[in-house]
Amino acid sequence: MKIAVVGAGAMGRWAVKELGLSPEVTEIVVGDFNEEQAREVAAGHGGGKAAGRFVDARDQQSVQGTIAGCDAMVNATQHFWNITVMHAAAAAGVHYTDMGGLFHVTKQQVELHEEFRRAGVTAVIAMGGAPGVTNILAKYGADRLDVVEEAHALCGNVDDTDWSSYDGWVVPYSLETLCDEFSVVAPEFIDGHWVMDITGGEGQEDLDFGEPAGMLEAHYTIHSEPFTFWHAWKDQGLRSATFKLALPEEFTDQMRFLNRIGMTRTDDVEVKGVHVRPRDVLLKVVSEIPRPTDVVLDDVDYLLGVVRGLKDGRRVEWRVRATVPAHREHGAGGGDIDTGIPPAIVARMLARGDIAGPGVFVPEQVVPCEAFFAEFSRWGVTVDAQMRELLATPG
Repeated sequence: MKIAVVGAGAMGRWAVKELGLSPEVTEIVVGDFNEEQAREVAAGHGGGKAAGRFVDARDQQSVQGTIAGCDAMVNATQHFWNITVMHAAAAAGVHYTDMGGLFHVTKQQVELHEEFRRAGVTAVIAMGGAPGVTNILAKYGADRLDVVEEAHALCGNVDDTDWSSYDGWVVPYSLETLCDEFSVVAPEFIDGHWVMDITGGEGQEDLDFGEPAGMLEAHYTIHSEPFTFWHAWKDQGLRSATFKLALPEEFTDQMRFLNRIGMTRTDDVEVKGVHVRPRDVLLKVVSEIPRPTDVVLDDVDYLLGVVRGLKDGRRVEWRVRATVPAHREHGAGGGDIDTGIPPAIVARMLARGDIAGPGVFVPEQVVPCEAFFAEFSRWGVTVDAQMRELLATPG
């Protein structure tokens, strides 16, 4: 089995690690615009089976040449380039998966269904942690309902890492994505209508993430799940689909501050005769902060899919949760594990023919729940589910 990973950043690194540990994977192609980084990731995480190469994710021919001959690929680049990389995968006849399109790109991606169907290959989009794992958790509950009325995704993080020896600033995942999540409109599907007047960071409420996390303050952000839930279950009675995020309180306050002072802006400002984007300055400055070298990560991600609907005429709710702890042996945080590992698992499923196709699908349409959970549990992940009957609700 030969699999490509395009994008050798933080999450691509963990996808390579999962593939390198898999005995059924015999060859891994690691591509990145930064060829040196691609080679380092291949050597350090590929289990002796990986080779690093230059690839430009903005150039379809570059991607197509890099992934040619592979059985499947993981797109670990920023979501801006998902469409170009997908065209390359279809043209090369390579099964495809990625880590999400931040709602608007995800909507564009499902429109490539016919292109992939004609090519005879399958794409499973939005297959990171959230979106991705959250979708499969929701699928587990939805599969046990006759009518799916509501589907909600929740992502929470509890960080007990001792950062006292580190003077820098650590972001849990792509700072580019986080800037959007705290500054742009967060589309949500509520009471049968798309609501487009909520900005990321709004709608704060305390939500129960289950023990030992307990109640965490969560808020709306732009995410793919409201769209993928709608896409999968719009014909099954769906009335509401939302996403809420609960990051550590101190980090959330820091992101709100950066947004408040304009550092997440993407428009040009003039500084001493030079036009720059505040966000570009922020990304550049943060990228130059030295990474911690002697910190032992001790955080846990809690991912939930909550679905409500009818089963045999009774109104019930399924709460399905993945508890994802840091992996000390490999030095990975909970967010590293639940974002980088899932697409590598699904890439192997695609290569084996375990996922139906061809075409473009969201995870809740085609990924087999129990098989995925079993693979994911190898990284210390626990998945639990609770069903309760709702005897009476307001309205």
